[in-house]
Amino acid sequence: MPQGLQTLTFAKLNITGSAFEAVSPISGDSATFFNVPQESQMYVAELWGCISGHAAEMSVTASRWHDQTYGIRGEVTSGATTAPINRPVCLSPIGVDQPIFPSDVLSMQVNGTANDEFVSTLLVYYQNLPGISARLATAEYVRQHTKNLVGINATLTSGTAVPGTAVALNAADNRLHANRDYALLGWSSTLTCASLTIQGIDTGNLRVGGPVLGDPGHDANFFVDIAKAYNAPLIPIINSNNAGATLLQGTHVVGQSTPLDVLLAELDTNFVG
Repeated sequence: MPQGLQTLTFAKLNITGSAFEAVSPISGDSATFFNVPQESQMYVAELWGCISGHAAEMSVTASRWHDQTYGIRGEVTSGATTAPINRPVCLSPIGVDQPIFPSDVLSMQVNGTANDEFVSTLLVYYQNLPGISARLATAEYVRQHTKNLVGINATLTSGTAVPGTAVALNAADNRLHANRDYALLGWSSTLTCASLTIQGIDTGNLRVGGPVLGDPGHDANFFVDIAKAYNAPLIPIINSNNAGATLLQGTHVVGQSTPLDVLLAELDTNFVG
């Protein structure tokens, strides 16, 4: 079955404040889940939020979730008080998924202080996504087949509540071995980003990724940790020949240049899956 992993990013510039208000997906994303076979497994794995200036509350729901009023509510720490500044927070229990349903529509809201910026990400997994040929491996497979670890340097220019400039994986650091498969493990940076996504032919042209906390101890293991937590194939596999067309993009509560290193595992065999 063709699997799919997708990171959806919702953002709002200059929120009104004082009451819950709708937050929309960024350009290129959709609030509507894919129409996939009913019997296949599909779920939201993680939900993150980030807001500038002041603390806020967010909610996300869909028509077949617990309720259609607020669904999952969570308090978002003020980005001004985190270290590093503007650090995203996780608002769902890692390893416990929220089931989703074909063609259902997400509704996201935020209640905060006027003129703050808000960004949220959701990591979505589809066990059977026809027409998508994402290459995804389990943590155990990657552990068994890792030949070398490598960090590839990149500079991400994030947009303020909008997608920033896309940059190729190998734009600044072209050291990947030719025609080799690499597992995308995570990234490291001393700065934060509410939503870092990677997109290319190997991801089925879906955006995959998540938050950058500015904590390498968390960030470098991002995909490995979620694959273990959900016991599922959630680690993207990227072929080095596609690195030039594999694009990194950032959305944050403040536009900034973020130097980071993308951590990859070179595999000892071509991945088939």
